[in-house]
Amino acid sequence: MGEFTKVAVGAVAAVLGATLGTVPASASSLRVGGHCDSPFGIGHWREFTCSAWASGGTGDYHYSWQGLTPIVEFEVYEGPLVNGYCTAYHTHGARVTVTSGAETASGDIWFDCPSVLR
Repeated sequence: MGEFTKVAVGAVAAVLGATLGTVPASASSLRVGGHCDSPFGIGHWREFTCSAWASGGTGDYHYSWQGLTPIVEFEVYEGPLVNGYCTAYHTHGARVTVTSGAETASGDIWFDCPSVLR
């Protein structure tokens, strides 16, 4: 679990599909962190849970999620806690984007879908 911050002030649309650099803290106070885990599954598919948290900004946070690998499916794509399915035997990625007022921060979370129960 860690904190990561990639910020684009006032540019929500630029976050999707763009490579973002880190903006100095003086330009933005919004920070986002997250974690994904896939502890259980039967067969080829595994369930996973991702959680994210934010600080700074205006305090009114909107979370959205995007899969970074082809076989990551979310049950819900919004909120600080999401569940989904991934294929076993692979490393998968999820991007969480948090908007607070005119600030946007995003980060990528990489996790393994295990081949056996842990």
